[in-house]
Amino acid sequence: MLTLKDYLTQILQSRDFRVEERDGYLYGTREDVSVVILATGDMIEDDVRDFVRNTVSFSGRKIVASLGKADESVQTYLQRSGVHYWGREEIEHEIGSMQLSSVAERKGSSLIDDVVSDETPQTPAEPHEQSVPVIIESADEQAERIVKPNFGLEDVKYLARHEIQGNRFDLELVPHYLFHYVLNLGDGKQKAGIAAVNALTSHVETWRWGFELVDSIDVPHSKREPKIDYEKALQLAQDMVTKEHKSHTETVKDFGHSEIIERKKPEGEPISLEPKGLVYLPVWCVEGPGGAMIVNSSSGKLISEHLRSGKQQAETRLD
Repeated sequence: MLTLKDYLTQILQSRDFRVEERDGYLYGTREDVSVVILATGDMIEDDVRDFVRNTVSFSGRKIVASLGKADESVQTYLQRSGVHYWGREEIEHEIGSMQLSSVAERKGSSLIDDVVSDETPQTPAEPHEQSVPVIIESADEQAERIVKPNFGLEDVKYLARHEIQGNRFDLELVPHYLFHYVLNLGDGKQKAGIAAVNALTSHVETWRWGFELVDSIDVPHSKREPKIDYEKALQLAQDMVTKEHKSHTETVKDFGHSEIIERKKPEGEPISLEPKGLVYLPVWCVEGPGGAMIVNSSSGKLISEHLRSGKQQAETRLD
């Protein structure tokens, strides 16, 4: 008799993922895309919170798939933690789609494709409304714009309760220059995203869709001032987007004795870059007997962690 994990493994493999199980979770990899899945019969809140904590440094997509019903609070927690939720209906859809695809000998629609897709459809000069991030502008043009926090004090306390043993929790607003970009990849394909330049460290990264900008937040906080100006940030964003475009339009083939670089010829302008202004990202700075960590208050993602034992893992530093 097949288990839920067996079915989810088959679903991932049907979409060309390599699958392995580690620490009770399913990990799927395909080219530059990765996904981790918690498969559970009953939706237990502690298991869900452990999954979010255990995969907080995982950079790929995250899914909780459960045959049991999840109450509204758990679904809200998953949503603000950046985790996709599949209930019985979604799981049955995926299993049915997989089985029909095997009969028809062609791949049908899959929720996996929606989870991992970053590409937007080919459009005229202006991107389709679905290809731009959901950003709610400030009603007051003079007010500061802040990414709305979704990961609260109780959430970060729960996250830091083990290794860090957090006893000090400070919320800081970190300035970022945002730029919306669209890459013309050729062959009728485009890729869009947000290039975020950290105005303290000059580090550039891409942000996912869906964050909301607000005028103010009620949680006590401190604000950091930018160390670089707009012109510097623009150059950094252009460099990152140019590199991103190059990686999509060049293919390197290794023949052992030589390498051949194949380049696609883009149709029209290869890159569109639109400034979105300076916004402040709230981050939790946590300290305790076990060390320190910095957590993105919007997504709940671990930015950096330093343990007293000397073991350190980091993605982005503030200073």
